[in-house]
Amino acid sequence: MFNSKLAQSLSLSALALAVALPASAAVIEGFDVSDAAVSADGNSFGLWTNTLNTGGDVHYSIQTGTTFIRSDDGTATFTGTATNPSGVGAIFDLTFTGFTEDYSVVKTGGMEEQDDWKFYTGLTADSKITVDGVDYFAQLVGAPDNVGTMPVFQYGTGANDKTADFGGSVWLDMYNAEGEALFGDNHWDINFDLTNNPDLVPDNPGSGVDVPAPATLGLLALGVAALRLSRRKQA
Repeated sequence: MFNSKLAQSLSLSALALAVALPASAAVIEGFDVSDAAVSADGNSFGLWTNTLNTGGDVHYSIQTGTTFIRSDDGTATFTGTATNPSGVGAIFDLTFTGFTEDYSVVKTGGMEEQDDWKFYTGLTADSKITVDGVDYFAQLVGAPDNVGTMPVFQYGTGANDKTADFGGSVWLDMYNAEGEALFGDNHWDINFDLTNNPDLVPDNPGSGVDVPAPATLGLLALGVAALRLSRRKQA
């Protein structure tokens, strides 16, 4: 037999959880990512792994399908793949935090800072670049004391630190899974161009991106349904 007290308890728990859960961040802008640099050999690349590899194999060309996606909670993801001349693959799985429109230390190898430059001042702890099956965890160069003294993630017109094209760049210190610093002061670089892609924004009509119902709405519905069933059994 249905237990009305149990139903009330479940419904109240569901309602409480629904209220407590934060709303999901909404995607506000999406870009396709491509190489912004050219090696001495004439090969384009976007990822430079410094002392991890030797010769031309330090240069990884960013592959089609790599994206930079911004959300309204001040975070952004940089995901996709890159390949070096020997066919070794790299996988980007980076989440940037701390969005700001103003930052004092910039890289100007492409051009002087423009009005459209924007910045991210942090990375989540699980951000990584996987190269040849090995995970290298990433933090902004000099983190956590880098903010205000070292460059962070920058993007905008000429922000790729190589050309005047619209793009971005970032210097990364790399760590192993135990949090031990790798490669000394030899940071990795990502220099990239960006092409706006409205299809990457779920709310954009015709994007073809499914937007799942927020978990909070499902929990609210569960709570309301349980309360109604409980009241019917008590009637």
